[in-house]
Amino acid sequence: MLLLLLPLLLAGPRAATLSPPDSLTARETRNLTALARAVGDLKYFYPNRHSARVSWETVLIRAIPAVRRARADRALTATLDSLMRPLASGALFTISPAPPAPTAARAVTAGYLWEHHGLGLDKAGLGLKTRLMRLAGLRYDSRIRAASAAEVAAAFPAGPPQYTEQYTELLTDSVRLTLPLVLSKARYQQRLRHRPGRRVRRLQASSMEQRLATTMLTWNIIRHFYPYRALLDSAHWTNALTNALPQAARATSEAELLVATRRMLARLPDRHVGFTPRTRTGFYITPPPYDLQFELIDSAVIVRRVPATLRPLVAPGAALTHLNGQPVGWLLDSISSLLPASSPAVARRLAVQGLVPKLGATRRAASFTFQDSTGQPRTYCWTFRQLRGSHYHQPPPLREIAPGVVYLDAARLRYVDFQRALPQLQAAQGLVVDLRQRPNYELLRILPHFSTEPLHSDSTAMPLMRQPNFQHAVFRFRANKPITPQLPLLSMPKVFLTGPDTYSYGETVASIVRRNALGSLLGQATGGTNGEMNFVTIGRACELSFTGRYVQPSGPAYQGVGIIPDIVVAPDWRPEAELKRAVAWLLGQQ
Repeated sequence: MLLLLLPLLLAGPRAATLSPPDSLTARETRNLTALARAVGDLKYFYPNRHSARVSWETVLIRAIPAVRRARADRALTATLDSLMRPLASGALFTISPAPPAPTAARAVTAGYLWEHHGLGLDKAGLGLKTRLMRLAGLRYDSRIRAASAAEVAAAFPAGPPQYTEQYTELLTDSVRLTLPLVLSKARYQQRLRHRPGRRVRRLQASSMEQRLATTMLTWNIIRHFYPYRALLDSAHWTNALTNALPQAARATSEAELLVATRRMLARLPDRHVGFTPRTRTGFYITPPPYDLQFELIDSAVIVRRVPATLRPLVAPGAALTHLNGQPVGWLLDSISSLLPASSPAVARRLAVQGLVPKLGATRRAASFTFQDSTGQPRTYCWTFRQLRGSHYHQPPPLREIAPGVVYLDAARLRYVDFQRALPQLQAAQGLVVDLRQRPNYELLRILPHFSTEPLHSDSTAMPLMRQPNFQHAVFRFRANKPITPQLPLLSMPKVFLTGPDTYSYGETVASIVRRNALGSLLGQATGGTNGEMNFVTIGRACELSFTGRYVQPSGPAYQGVGIIPDIVVAPDWRPEAELKRAVAWLLGQQ
């Protein structure tokens, strides 16, 4: 995801240009934040069938110049009203320091309303990814549907008039938007007075209005459809747009726009969150493996692994101090600020581990400056071809690592390999199962051999939303079917290795291990991200991914913080350190 960003970061601070970049005043930022809030509410929750087909990218681009010019809240109110009422005749913009007085209660009637099962809109341009999501059972759906009076009453149990008739939001400290959430059939079918003009097909980074629209649309999707609301509140998401808009305005390229938007998204401690330029198919090329690997140890970037041909020059344990002449600490500060993670320390560690693969995708060569054990700096210029590893020369996924102790690489182990090795496994005194990379899905066929009882996993829920800002959202939980135990039973002690890359499906497995007492977790906290992913496009130019479904853990909540292992082991640059600790623990259980 940082392929376009690393060259920008390695270039250092941007030099001054002859023409100053676009900038926003505090007043303009305030106005545009109000516009973004209003557009998000109307786009996703005003139930008019013609409004639902409007190009909101085009609406934003046309509205931004006029909204920027408003010099007071009263002028802002008039501007928003003139721009949005043709799109939503039932919307009302007012200026008032206090909420409107309650109106008399009225009977609930049938009508039309938005229903979002997650977010099913904004999928244009995802390519094959949309079909694969459906095949995987990820049926996110958004539609305006007709509802009877009884269904309307059930959908808004607080009763009329405040929910069935209107929703009110404070756009600024005095500008309010009030819009109906349920429309009659006549108003649902009412044609718009809006004159769209030429439609913007694809947002570009060359225009300031289009850059701002990209940021606003991204912010709104997370605001309305991200299911972990406590994390959103702790990230101060309402303030995120205020900080991101000036950065998007000053951007002069697609790479700088990506930096601004990803810095905003990095407020969320969610590894599913991603923001990348859209590809034709919706998929991306995975970078090759590299034999030059680093680990973050006490704020120092230490060589963990080095290609065999380069070991006479640099040994594992040496410290990397500069990359292409830039201090590596400054580079990591810049990269880690763009990475969603459970903590700044984890983000920095992830930046270290991904440094070579990301840089190798954009450059043919780079200069590395190391400090050896004597404190002497040494600089080498290597091509990334020299640093490449191979997927074909790896140790077997199932092997004995100590007398009586067998190691299972969950990322590469297939069930057929597991069955073939059953005699060896039944004779083992302990097992080490490595969950530090995304496990193979066939691991769920192996885990039933570790228990005499059915295995239970955490339930998931699809959020059902009918109101903006996740108000009164309903979670429909789906309990997973218990997994039946399998023979032969492998009852020996087990250790499961975890780390920051144990997230999503890997975290589901770690949760099963702890909930069903299959063994002990050893390593570092998991990534703190679980739930099914959702994918959308922003203006047909960029792709946004985020967690779309909610996971209800059986124990303490781990979203955003991770599952703390039973045996915590600090990161070590020696690859075998955690394995040795696991073996020592297993042998101590005998």
